[in-house]
Amino acid sequence: MEHGGLSTGLADGGTRSRQLDEIAEALPERTSALSRLFLTRTSICVSRTEVGVLRLLSGGPRRITEIASIERVTQPAITLLVNRLAERGWVQRVADPSDGRAVLVSLTSEGAEAFAQLRAEYRAMLHAEMAMLPDEDVDTLARSVEILDELIERLTERDA
Repeated sequence: MEHGGLSTGLADGGTRSRQLDEIAEALPERTSALSRLFLTRTSICVSRTEVGVLRLLSGGPRRITEIASIERVTQPAITLLVNRLAERGWVQRVADPSDGRAVLVSLTSEGAEAFAQLRAEYRAMLHAEMAMLPDEDVDTLARSVEILDELIERLTERDA
């Protein structure tokens, strides 16, 4: 059986392998599509990388090199992005208390508010669409999130 272009149902042998390949290819495509849709509809004009940096900094201050590494972009590119976010008043540079020569980037209260607004708009967009789904599909999505969390945890542990 096919659903949304993916094979579904019990699979064994070559069929299971093909199904795993389809899922592995589809997941990044679908998450990117959701991100693009959201970013075209949000009231705040931001890029995916800017949202990623805001999300990262919502967990606490970080060095530029660390942000660049996590976001998988060059240090000069992250420096430019941080400069843009600072011009908007969303981030600030502060001295690293553990190393006086280093600088940390932290979220300002305005940046935290902007990130909270982005998250609220994203939830509202998805909530409105998911509210129209049958209960069975909502349950399936909830279980899918749990499965993805488990998969992310295993991949993170393996890379550590």
